[in-house]
Amino acid sequence: MRISVIIAAGGSGQRMGKKSPKAFLPLAGEALFLHSVRTFASVRAVGEIILVCPEEWISRVEKRFGKVLSRLKVTKIVPGGEKRQDSVEKGLSVASSDSDVILVHDAARPFVTASLIRKVAKEAQKHGAAVPALPVRDTIKVVNSARKVIETPPRENIWAAQTPQGIQSTLFRKAYRKLGRKEVTDDAEIVERAGGKVIVVEGEPENFKITDPEDMERAVQIAKKRAKKPMRRKNKV
Repeated sequence: MRISVIIAAGGSGQRMGKKSPKAFLPLAGEALFLHSVRTFASVRAVGEIILVCPEEWISRVEKRFGKVLSRLKVTKIVPGGEKRQDSVEKGLSVASSDSDVILVHDAARPFVTASLIRKVAKEAQKHGAAVPALPVRDTIKVVNSARKVIETPPRENIWAAQTPQGIQSTLFRKAYRKLGRKEVTDDAEIVERAGGKVIVVEGEPENFKITDPEDMERAVQIAKKRAKKPMRRKNKV
């Protein structure tokens, strides 16, 4: 299997109270986005990593991280678009046509594991598309604009999606062409709208998305805990 990875690093740092994009904030001594990049690079089947970030940050990223990124399979750094789906499409446009599976990952999820990456990629190759997710524990209420409850969906049917989301390369490109200018909330929805099959695989609790200072504090604690663990040999695909 040949895998291309798109790292979406275009999120702002507004809710973090910072001027820098969230992906470039420090975590455990290095930029947030580098944590997940290192993990993807450790997976043998990953042939390239494409970093999508704000256009005005590209030169700074190349200057500061260029040598490191070249060793971590980052082959291209491309400017993001107005919406996340636009940014991913730009990454997809430069991804290798030889790849079997495209994985799209949020740079703000630093603790993705190699095992989850391999699992998502294998299921995507087999079924067309795969999404890591966790079952929701709370009861969910669907409300209208007046906040009146109109539905209580069965809790066992509700899962909270994570990334990386994996899609067969050919399917992903076709789905984007069908999408047009419709707005979507994640990459799997593009496949869903095109009539494709999406499989859910069990996600990981620590693969959460950093969105506010409380999340960052949680990430700092996890990073400290992981730093204390002895290194173990990784099996690569």
